[in-house]
Amino acid sequence: MLRAFHFWPFLAISVAITGFAIAADAQSPPPVSITSAPTGLRPMGIAVSGVPVTEFSTVFVRFAVVANSGDNSVSIFVLSAGPMETRTLTPLSVETGIPSPYAAVACGGRDSTVLVTSPSDNSVRVLRFAYAPIASVAGGVAGRVPTGPQPHSVACIDSNLAVVSNVGDNSLSVINPSSLTVRATIPGVPASRGLHGIAVAPLGTVWVASTDANVVSVVNLSTSRVVTQIPVSRPTAVVNCLPYICVASAEANSIMAFDPATVSQANDQFQSVPNPQDLVFSALGNFAISGPDSLWKFDLTSVPRTAGPVATIPGVAALAFVPPSRVTDAATPSNTLVLATSTTTNNVYLIQQAPAFVRNFIPSNGASFDQARTAPGSLASALSVPTGASQAINASFFGEPLPKTLAGVTLKIGGSLSFNSATNTWQYSSTGAMDAPLHFVGPNQVNFQVPTGIALGTNLPAQLTKPDGSTPLTILNITPTAPGIFSVSQDGRFQGAVLNDDFSQNGLPQLIVGAKPARRGSVIAIFATGGGETNPPMLPGEPAPASGDPLILTRVQPTVTIGGVEARVLFSGMAPGYVGLWQINAEVPASVTPGPAVSLTVSAGGISSNTVTIAVE
Repeated sequence: MLRAFHFWPFLAISVAITGFAIAADAQSPPPVSITSAPTGLRPMGIAVSGVPVTEFSTVFVRFAVVANSGDNSVSIFVLSAGPMETRTLTPLSVETGIPSPYAAVACGGRDSTVLVTSPSDNSVRVLRFAYAPIASVAGGVAGRVPTGPQPHSVACIDSNLAVVSNVGDNSLSVINPSSLTVRATIPGVPASRGLHGIAVAPLGTVWVASTDANVVSVVNLSTSRVVTQIPVSRPTAVVNCLPYICVASAEANSIMAFDPATVSQANDQFQSVPNPQDLVFSALGNFAISGPDSLWKFDLTSVPRTAGPVATIPGVAALAFVPPSRVTDAATPSNTLVLATSTTTNNVYLIQQAPAFVRNFIPSNGASFDQARTAPGSLASALSVPTGASQAINASFFGEPLPKTLAGVTLKIGGSLSFNSATNTWQYSSTGAMDAPLHFVGPNQVNFQVPTGIALGTNLPAQLTKPDGSTPLTILNITPTAPGIFSVSQDGRFQGAVLNDDFSQNGLPQLIVGAKPARRGSVIAIFATGGGETNPPMLPGEPAPASGDPLILTRVQPTVTIGGVEARVLFSGMAPGYVGLWQINAEVPASVTPGPAVSLTVSAGGISSNTVTIAVE
């Protein structure tokens, strides 16, 4: 049986008070996890594709193709399932004899196609991969397509059409990967040296980052003509970042966004991205190579636009987006990944969202049992957590501070969690943490007070230390307020823990001995928790003075609603003599419809409590 907080104070105070709200501190999102695997020498371009596990399946095996320019090879990796819902890179095969492979792109299709440019061989290699019922990848080099001299950048229109930028004669080759033929050559298009130097845009155009010409060339494939050229200082990469075309400008140290319909620069841009070299747009985030050694992340949805470094990868060369393995997961950021190559370490790096924060137990509001949030000074319960205690032990809530250790158990709240990419685990540091005052410890439950004065924020770690030294972890969402009303049934429902103005328990005498309804116009005392910080402040575990001198008032003034009608609040503060018990005195509105179960809620700081009932006559 769960041990709920249960007290029946017999003190009602009528004092009016005004308060103010406190804003919660913003917290950073979970970090990314970065792991690596060795590949060939001097890896440059990288492309990610997938094959369905069966002929008509919507579940795909994802694989990566890496162009190793230093040893004339292409490495193929499979993205395998790893621990804690992460992914790992598993080597599959190596294709040799491809002279100085440079850029790589995936063209899709039921039998997936990947193109790799070979500047020294004036050609593009076509690799094809078919579905495999054993959930593997089968295929390799299917042929060679001659292009213009020194092909560098390549982009796919679809599985039967691709565009190649030739540095040797400033031309575009339009090729058919399926038939291994050249369909057209478009002269007079200043070439791109980028690993992602061509973007396919709507309206039948492609955008080419004409690196040496300091322009972005917009080419109409239907007319085989350059529509316009946009001045950009040393464009190194261009990608479709819906609804825009994004361009990396190495000389201007920025990432610019253009409207593909009007061919005009949008207001969206990221300045102070040092020397961006490559871009990738994904559901996990938008990444840029800055440097030669820095991986940056930028956000197209933030206002103002934000960008900043997320990792150091020596000699990082190219990026690729990894789509989710299931079609139904396409909009789920946690199922998307990014890959990067490094010419310095000869590795390919896998960047993915770190696993969800560990939650070995789930704390809840001690009155409402809401698990979404808690507040400084509030009472809370950690349920279904083996504590190692052999028997239940209580500490008094009245008249004395709560202990920090009970039955050999302690609970620290705060500190920090760091993610270890090598082991795919979260590691806890107690630096800056506070000890939670404890009220009750049983074999499978801990009741505690969230320390007053604790920092606000989401994903704040908490660590329970058991008598045997083991340390289960969890996270808390600590907000300025988190109101919860106690109930007679001790589950946050039905008859509320409420006293009438004559100190009798509110309720029906048929159900609760000695209880009676409240009169309309009378003042009731509501007992709750989660009112937040107080004035004057209190120490963690400290009871409010039993004498009521001074009164400990909540900083935030609550709103009480009885039977759907807002009630006048006369007092909001800590119940004298008790730890963490919030008392709210409110007048039952005269317009409330009487009844045995009239609804009662409390709101504070924009957060609403659970709904309980009171009896009104």
